[in-house]
Amino acid sequence: MNSPANPAYFTHPAPLAPSASSAREARRVMVLGAGDIGRQAFHALAQSDPARELRLVGRDEETVLRATNLARFCAIQRGHQPRVGHALTDLRDVARTAQVIAEFRPDVLFLAASYQSWWVISTLEQSAFQRLYAANYGPWLPMHLVPAMKAMEAVRMSGVDPVVVNAAYPDAVHPALAAVGLSPDLGIGNVANNVPGITAAVADELGRPSGDVEVRLVAHHYVSHRLSRTGNSGPARMGLGIRVDGRDITAELDVPALLNRLPERYRRTGGLPGQVMTAASALSVLEPLADGRAALVHAPGAGGAVGGHPVALAADGSYEIVLPDGMTREQADAISLSGQAWDGISEIQENGTVVFEPSAMAIMTEELGYDCPEMKLSEAEDRAREIADRFAAYRERTSAPALAA
Repeated sequence: MNSPANPAYFTHPAPLAPSASSAREARRVMVLGAGDIGRQAFHALAQSDPARELRLVGRDEETVLRATNLARFCAIQRGHQPRVGHALTDLRDVARTAQVIAEFRPDVLFLAASYQSWWVISTLEQSAFQRLYAANYGPWLPMHLVPAMKAMEAVRMSGVDPVVVNAAYPDAVHPALAAVGLSPDLGIGNVANNVPGITAAVADELGRPSGDVEVRLVAHHYVSHRLSRTGNSGPARMGLGIRVDGRDITAELDVPALLNRLPERYRRTGGLPGQVMTAASALSVLEPLADGRAALVHAPGAGGAVGGHPVALAADGSYEIVLPDGMTREQADAISLSGQAWDGISEIQENGTVVFEPSAMAIMTEELGYDCPEMKLSEAEDRAREIADRFAAYRERTSAPALAA
């Protein structure tokens, strides 16, 4: 069984630590990572009336300072009075990162860091991209796991206990790190990115406002990656419940027909420009946590869980997975594990060792010369370096003919 060792991973009982005794005191939100998603989330969080104190943290002074000032100026232009600042660290320096966290003492920490973002392979020559894309996402796990592991080590070292929300492949990163007590609390994106499209399709079908429709979707990254493109979950499984007026109406709807509309009538901008959807999914989680209010959201990797689920956030920062009506924990696990396998991961063992699907790894071996049947957590950093080196060589090799022409 490749679920986390902690049998209570479906809940997070510890409340969000208050940053001050006064309820009106600003809650502190740190965005750790100044890439595209981190900057978008920081920018949006600054444009708000609720009291928040924000800090953007990255490696490059120029990038972080400019992004912080841009967020501040845009917020001022719209009539807000943001409290924003910035700091510098490199996640590879765990002690320095711990110091940055300890100095700010965030209530919420948004981890938006990866050694290689998902979209990078799409910048390859097209035929090379298609060949490598067929390996799916699982074999790239070290690129997302290592920054999260180092960030969580820094959180533990800092002595601060924020709610940690991670953007980088939480469906697999979190259950692997849960084995050593380093899983972030919640993820963002993936399962959440399809919920608005499904909600809109159901609302339009019924002639109801979208606010009347409650979607509860259980799906792994593999499925959520497919839905908006193909309108189905492919060979993997998914779980979907739809409620209106407090009543489950899933059986009354033609669900396959509704999903088939996602890549047609409800198609949306994808790729790197489409990351605004992922940023919105991040904000759906970050804003309730920052403002201390209850919300029903969708989040992957909740409490170390494999895959993505609906999650009920409480006003005190605690959270609990809430499944579609009639679905059991065992059924939800089976759904997530089916997607995990098709994403290229056979198993995440109780000690955190990750076993990769042979067919997925065979593509990585053929294209990159990278072969990793299984990976212990202690090996992840070396594997991330190896992938980075081999990918750089692959990019140069596959682009050479185009450059010569």
